[in-house]
Amino acid sequence: MLNFRRRLLLACFVVADLGVMALAFGVVYAVTFGLTTSGEIRSLLATRVDLPEVARAFLFAFAWHLCFRTQGLYRSHRIGWLIAEVWDVTRATALGTLVFGSLSLFLTTSFASRSFLLLFFCLALAGTLLQRTTVRFFLGKVRQKGRNLRHLVIVGCGPRGLFLGAEIRKRAELGYHLLGYIDDIPPTGPATCQGEKHLGSLDSVEEILASLPADEVIIALPVRSQYRTIARIIAAAEDRGLMVRIPTSLFELRLSKATVDHLDDLPMITLQPPMSSSDFLVVKRLMDIVVSLAALVFLFPLFVLLAVLIRIDSRGGVLFFQERVGQGMKRFRIVKFRTMVPEAEARVGELESCNEVAGAAFKMKNDPRVTRLGRALRKLSLDELPQFWNVLKGDMSLVGPRPLPVRDFLKFEKRTQKRRFSVKPGLTCIWQVNGRHEIGFDDWMDLDLEYIDNWSLGLDLEIILKTLPAVLRGTGAN
Repeated sequence: MLNFRRRLLLACFVVADLGVMALAFGVVYAVTFGLTTSGEIRSLLATRVDLPEVARAFLFAFAWHLCFRTQGLYRSHRIGWLIAEVWDVTRATALGTLVFGSLSLFLTTSFASRSFLLLFFCLALAGTLLQRTTVRFFLGKVRQKGRNLRHLVIVGCGPRGLFLGAEIRKRAELGYHLLGYIDDIPPTGPATCQGEKHLGSLDSVEEILASLPADEVIIALPVRSQYRTIARIIAAAEDRGLMVRIPTSLFELRLSKATVDHLDDLPMITLQPPMSSSDFLVVKRLMDIVVSLAALVFLFPLFVLLAVLIRIDSRGGVLFFQERVGQGMKRFRIVKFRTMVPEAEARVGELESCNEVAGAAFKMKNDPRVTRLGRALRKLSLDELPQFWNVLKGDMSLVGPRPLPVRDFLKFEKRTQKRRFSVKPGLTCIWQVNGRHEIGFDDWMDLDLEYIDNWSLGLDLEIILKTLPAVLRGTGAN
């Protein structure tokens, strides 16, 4: 019965999406060709429609439906973010409009101009989003009243399973009725609701699922120790046509997105780091190119002045090159204005005992290797300006974790901290605008991971706007 209702609901979505498309097309056609009076509209409706036009309309409708289906808009969205569905609808509408325009060109349809397609895209997108948001809101209200429910079983009574159960109970609009837990131990702990039902042990999972009116199963068992049990549960669920959900947190990875891809007929779970799965990375890279190129051009006179001052202040070259560790732990050569004596790299070993910070980094407030001008350049971060070249090349980004020397990287002890190398290093970062060297090494690494987990273009812009005041204050500069 549940599967029938679900198929019926999805069929309604198909009809509604096609209806919105047809309505948007009709409105744009009327506006484009000036069909404003009721008489003109009736005259158009009375026009005889021939078979080729009907076939063309069915072809457009089928192509539109195919675009929506390929974007996953006719699968269950009961669990999922609204913003994710909005993005899927936007991509499907853009793809459908592109296909619509291509077919119109191929079939020599005269009305599909660029302005026609742009207006059609805007109306179709707005109408589809309004329709789907309204349906989602309505279904949420219906489910809160105890209708259109799915019966759920959670396998696993550990902290993860209890957390999922608590979330399910809290989110009544999702429409789940939690039948209970299956595990070798009954559910206990602060996340347990009074009257939580223990359905039985893992050994009898097949019999339990056969005796219950379950629709979905969430598996919250540890993969390493329960692999065979999990495989048995999935097989039992498949035999009964039950939907199985497995949280990606079972793999103990901090990932923002997990998708299913296929190699021929073999489905594969793809786990992507938080930033690598974002479609806005293209915008981030474009911003890097535009800003770094503009900075190199407009700051060139300052570069010449600083180069002259460095040569006057001390012997040695103007620029300093050093191997740093970047994205994917790949090494690249960073370029800076020289702020130390030429033999500074060779003297690191003799100064190790003077390191003033805990952890892998090496920092000294009164480093004897720093030149007089070098202290001023570091205070204002002017020595970092040539790194705009690294940004333009693609080794770095405007915003990201600061690139560390190989010496610091080799001293990393915590595996989780190495996740900072999953993204491009940056010219500035959260650490840069929050006190820099006044922050301990572990807190510095935590700030980098916080940036990676919460990245957005807005966050990048916020850090860039805070960088200049932080540099002018010189807070935490070393």
